[in-house]
Amino acid sequence: MDTPIEKSANNKYPDSPTRSAEILRIALPQMTRQAAAVHPISYAVWYEHVSGRNRALSESIAQLTAGNGVLDDATTTRLYLDHIADVEEKAAQKVAEDFRKVLSDMSDSARAAGAQTDRFGDSLTRLSSSVEEGRMPEADALKDVLSQTMDMRAAVGQLKTRLESSQHEIDRLRNEVDRAHNEAHVDALTGLPNRRAFDQHIAKLLAGASENASLLITDIDHFKKVNDTWGHLFGDSVLRVVAQALKSCIGAQQVAARVGGEEFAVLLPGFTLVNAQQVAEKIRTTIAGSRIRRKDSQESIGQVTVSVGVAERRQDETADAWFDRADKALYASKQAGRNRVTLAVQ
Repeated sequence: MDTPIEKSANNKYPDSPTRSAEILRIALPQMTRQAAAVHPISYAVWYEHVSGRNRALSESIAQLTAGNGVLDDATTTRLYLDHIADVEEKAAQKVAEDFRKVLSDMSDSARAAGAQTDRFGDSLTRLSSSVEEGRMPEADALKDVLSQTMDMRAAVGQLKTRLESSQHEIDRLRNEVDRAHNEAHVDALTGLPNRRAFDQHIAKLLAGASENASLLITDIDHFKKVNDTWGHLFGDSVLRVVAQALKSCIGAQQVAARVGGEEFAVLLPGFTLVNAQQVAEKIRTTIAGSRIRRKDSQESIGQVTVSVGVAERRQDETADAWFDRADKALYASKQAGRNRVTLAVQ
């Protein structure tokens, strides 16, 4: 059984052992050219960079290493904290601190208004006592009540202004939470849900659905060759084109996500294996029929194809087991020559 740390790592890094070994082979020479020691934080930074899953990190590395620059331990750690450490956790801490400040300001304003209310109440009590005793209120008492009334009006006005300001700040914090949540669940490169979001979609489906459901796992064929030949920036363009093709082939109730470097998944609630196969073939032929060109020269890079594995969920099957069967079907498509759809054994 996976430990919590292992389970978290599995969700964040869903690459197959073969893919992980390839990433390691590419990452190690790049790591050893740096001034930082080869340690877990350094490896996490270079693993994410080489895998292509963290565009913001890759852009930062490119800037820092331009002109033969190297990364030391401090810079590597900063890259890890800025681009890999849990976005939601950092955002939650910041929002909590800001919210505590809002509550503190509101509390101070309420105390100030409360103190002014007490003084106003004391003045009214003294004035009331004079009236009840049949005495005319003294001029000083009337002036005091008038002064306290004006102060009370000002205190209430200040409290109203502070409350309105606090409401604006609370709205800002709510938007900040929404933004952080979106960043933590959306793949920045393609705009699709990321692996974390996809896992949540599967968990939700398994928790409440008794209907049929199918899963597609698709991988871009020979993607390493695309990167090696045309460069990573063009490889990013290919990933975006494939992501758009996936979205164009499914409906609003289905979910397409980027779950690895060049690996995508599609969740099809209510779909039998036969129905899912039709969607998979539509995706495969749509991408194979596309012609991707370089923007600078309009030169076509030829045909881009994908391999697809399809698995219909078995009754009481776990998400991991379901994903594994679809992934094995994808591997079978690769072994059989690529650019094809393979159905998992039911």
